[in-house]
Amino acid sequence: MKRLLLLAAIATLAGAQTADRAEYMFFNRHLNPTWLDSAYNMLGAAHAANPTDEHLLYLWGRSHLQKGDLARTKGEKLSYYARAKAIAETLIALNDRNDEGHCWWGVAQGRIGQTRGVLNSLFMVSGLKRAFGRALELNPTHPTALDAMGVLYYELPGFVGGDLAKSEDYFQRGIQNAPNYALLRLDLAKVYIKEKRWVAARAQLDSLLATSEPKYPADAELDDKPEARELLERIKDK
Repeated sequence: MKRLLLLAAIATLAGAQTADRAEYMFFNRHLNPTWLDSAYNMLGAAHAANPTDEHLLYLWGRSHLQKGDLARTKGEKLSYYARAKAIAETLIALNDRNDEGHCWWGVAQGRIGQTRGVLNSLFMVSGLKRAFGRALELNPTHPTALDAMGVLYYELPGFVGGDLAKSEDYFQRGIQNAPNYALLRLDLAKVYIKEKRWVAARAQLDSLLATSEPKYPADAELDDKPEARELLERIKDK
């Protein structure tokens, strides 16, 4: 009996170490182009061994979103995004008070809407607001949910609720709680650019580029910082 308990403890520890390694590789995939696929495979194995682990479900869903973002065809994208949405639904079913489940369900649903070209539909918008709103109800400082709400108000036309002032407020709240979350500064800069507030936009972009320890390093290095440099170049004479 003691031997069985010891073996179970060793297996649990090994699984935790695998998940930790996969998480590191996923969020630092800019350091090695093979790390995304390696992390995806490792997370899949870890999830299969422990399907009710909430943190693993969160990571497993995020890895599907990233794979979907990089997929070449619409069909492949939708397949990954649908799987990410289903994983989030599993997480919510396990624990309705898990803010990550609601937030990343909304992100997956939003990606599906973008890919299908129906993001601005009233049905899609109301569902996204409910998901991100629930995440913020559970965790008022959740940076991704704050960013997502800000993006919704930024991107939507006025007749379906678009509002730059509300967008700015969500981004500012996010930055107050997660100043190293590069995406928040990038999205806030876009609000300022739309409002022709050039000095404020450049300040956010400069702060983003100066961030030495971003919350999500790979996202910052592969996506946010390159886009920030492009925006700075575009508005340099404004």
